[in-house]
Amino acid sequence: MPLSADKIEETIHEALYIATTGRGGPVVVDIPKDVQIQQTDDDYDFRPENYEPDLPGFYYSPVPDRESIMKAVGLINRSERPIILCGHGVISGNAGDILGKFAEKANIPIGFTLHGLSALPIDHPLSLGMVGMHGTVEANRTMTQADLIIALGMRFDDRVTGKLDEYGIHANVIHVEIDPSEIDKNVPTNVAINADTKEALKVLMKDPELVSKPRRHWFEQIDQYRTEIAEEMQAEIDAGTGKKGQLLMKSIVKKLSDITEGKDIIVGDVGQHQMILARFYNFQTPNSWFTSGGAGTMGCALPMAVGVKLVRPRERVWSISGDGGFQMNIQELGAIMEHEVDIKILLFNNGYLGMVRQWQTLFFDGRYAGTPLKNPDFGAIAGAYGIPYQKVEKIEGVEDALRTAAEHKGAYMVEFLCDPSEIVLPMVPAGAGTGEMITSIKS
Repeated sequence: MPLSADKIEETIHEALYIATTGRGGPVVVDIPKDVQIQQTDDDYDFRPENYEPDLPGFYYSPVPDRESIMKAVGLINRSERPIILCGHGVISGNAGDILGKFAEKANIPIGFTLHGLSALPIDHPLSLGMVGMHGTVEANRTMTQADLIIALGMRFDDRVTGKLDEYGIHANVIHVEIDPSEIDKNVPTNVAINADTKEALKVLMKDPELVSKPRRHWFEQIDQYRTEIAEEMQAEIDAGTGKKGQLLMKSIVKKLSDITEGKDIIVGDVGQHQMILARFYNFQTPNSWFTSGGAGTMGCALPMAVGVKLVRPRERVWSISGDGGFQMNIQELGAIMEHEVDIKILLFNNGYLGMVRQWQTLFFDGRYAGTPLKNPDFGAIAGAYGIPYQKVEKIEGVEDALRTAAEHKGAYMVEFLCDPSEIVLPMVPAGAGTGEMITSIKS
């Protein structure tokens, strides 16, 4: 908060420095009304190369210390059942490529947090997919059985850990994190490395003491985890529809992934479809997945997709929402119309708040209170904003609709009528440990 007009310029530079340094993120600059109307003759000579902000409490340590690296290498070399957890810090640090090389050199499988997805191609041989509440069986089983957790640029939030007092109790923990406030906050560490993930991985890669172990028994066990529900999931995807012939979101996402070859930018809203996107889209392009994580801001997809397209205009951007979240920021169609923003809008309409309905199915004996939705005519709304639109009800029409949207020059909207009873599994119940993961409705 600058308290005089001649402090405004310096304050803005401080805000930009914080926003783009280390973990990064939004910064609030509060300019009081009396300061806004002040006049100043200050001629502030700002030179970025000489800028050293005076920010008490702001600590930035990009380079790891040697002692911590030595301890980490020792733990890695002794480990028989390690796992790497890739968080958003890997993406923001542009460290995906070197993470892949490090994992290959050390021969360690990789699980991804929700925001860590797209740091590496999700079909990388060492990839386990997403970890956590709706993570894959193989990622969660591996995380539970690991004797070493190497956490890179992530904060151990509750959606990853589940019940904290049961998390990683048999594992050593190496935590590489640029934000010192996150280290030892939720999960105690054996080796804390307060540094940029890319810098830390560079040093680890070059360490002559780092060895590659075959870990055959570990990978054989992981291969068994991969098969646990693979057939059931593939059968659902292949069927394409639920019991009443309504479309399954899993199948739509798989077709989208095939058509785009996993190379497009995916902007997911919040809810059940978000978890299905995270699970079944084959991310191939670095930093191609945008969504709301801990904040859980339903309605985020449309405005986020507009922002992403403006910054990355040469890439194709898909905004994907459920019918609940879509209506929370539906007015952003006006911005898309006014500025002619070329985004592809997919609306998964199942007539419910899908994720809450899933909880009601699994934990509240199917008492669907407050989740059914009476929706408007989405086609009429798209037409009012001049956005081409089509509705798809049959599985035979899904691929053609997606290709039409992909090839259309300009915004295009497709509404899919989806099965409200669809469930995304596995699922770790709230407050439970990852070992209590639900892998089928019967369980």
